[in-house]
Amino acid sequence: TSCAVNTFSIAGSGSCTGCAAGSTSAAGATVCDVCAAGSAVVAGSCTQCVAGTYSLAGSTECTQCAANSYSASAGASTCTSCPGGLTSAAGSDSSDDCEVCSAGNAVISGSCTQCDAGTYSVAGSTECTSCAVNTFSIAGSGSCTGCAAGSTSAAGATVCDAVQVLRLAVLALQVAPLKLPPVPTLLMIVKCALLVLL
Repeated sequence: TSCAVNTFSIAGSGSCTGCAAGSTSAAGATVCDVCAAGSAVVAGSCTQCVAGTYSLAGSTECTQCAANSYSASAGASTCTSCPGGLTSAAGSDSSDDCEVCSAGNAVISGSCTQCDAGTYSVAGSTECTSCAVNTFSIAGSGSCTGCAAGSTSAAGATVCDAVQVLRLAVLALQVAPLKLPPVPTLLMIVKCALLVLL
């Protein structure tokens, strides 16, 4: 008796043995054939994987391409990574599926992620950058905003701090001699401080 499809027998053997997972055979076979890379056993025969999927030799199923990669043709044994700064959904089947992260977002852990407040990014970035001293940003910013006149900020700030008149007056008094200056001088210090803020 001849062995059935997906089974085989060695010469002189009185029985048929099933093919291992990921391999197939025709009826009456003496060996099983391993499915080539880019194909998998589907309904008892080696079938080519569709675009957006891939397989290694001997696979029992085709695997969807991971996020940020694609396979553009059927029968792929690997998926192609999107270029830096571009992302795609899992199962992508074209390089056109790789898209640029918009400004205020960056490719972080494989997906477009909004930048935190105090940072920014331009379109296509792979990281968010801290705002410089005397600038700030809100979450999802494509650039940092300069502080208004009379206010300051540290690097990575989310807001600017206003400089207070009292702070300037105290600083001016620390530079002056220990005794209080004459009233006209004190009035001039306060007036200067007010002018700086305006």
